[in-house]
Amino acid sequence: MLMTLTLGGMVSASAQEFVDSIIVEQKTKPKREFNRWGVSLEGTLLGNSDMTSCGWGLQGCYRFNTNFHVGIGLRLLYWDEYSKYWHDNNYIYHFEKGTDDDGESKWRRQLDLTLSATYILPVIKRGGIALGGTAIFSPIPLESFYISRTPRSAGSSYYYDYYGTAETKKKNVYDAFQPGLFAEAGLYYDINENGEKSRFTLMYGIGTFDMFMGSRHSKVFDQKMGDHLPSKSLYHSLTLRLTVF
Repeated sequence: MLMTLTLGGMVSASAQEFVDSIIVEQKTKPKREFNRWGVSLEGTLLGNSDMTSCGWGLQGCYRFNTNFHVGIGLRLLYWDEYSKYWHDNNYIYHFEKGTDDDGESKWRRQLDLTLSATYILPVIKRGGIALGGTAIFSPIPLESFYISRTPRSAGSSYYYDYYGTAETKKKNVYDAFQPGLFAEAGLYYDINENGEKSRFTLMYGIGTFDMFMGSRHSKVFDQKMGDHLPSKSLYHSLTLRLTVF
């Protein structure tokens, strides 16, 4: 009887010791450090009925808490080339905001500086609504375009009815910062619980942007470019971001 009680006490003590070690281990388990600095990779569609573009960007991020962070970085956009024809009594004019590859590709590239802010409103355990805004502008205020004029046949109204040799001028404009400002709303999903490490956000934005800012205020061959270029400054954007802290 005594031996049975002794063995039972030993087993009970061992079991209690095992449970206590688990409890201590759980209590002393280090909590993941809250990282304030992170990086964000994004893909973007931007444009309206006059101009469309796509691109990608990279931002460095700083978060004040798990719900709010800001970012600064660069975005490389690829724009479709743009051409416009018009005429007066004497000449046919051709405006071209062309490619960067001497005609090898129809796409032109533009590098922009981006500033963004994002605030999240949790709805489910790892997801919810995201609100924010993004400002963009070209860090190098240089815009270039070509315009040519070709003499017309007297009295003709058709663009292809001309004679003589076209005169072509290239215009460089150094005041085209091309700033844009977008209000954004969308959804987010935390890959890790409580947004501790990484987060997806899908944001739709609407705002103002002018791809022809420098061109619009120029005058070539006595032609005011602003009279012939698209006037829409309302743009839409769709941006998918992966942010890792």
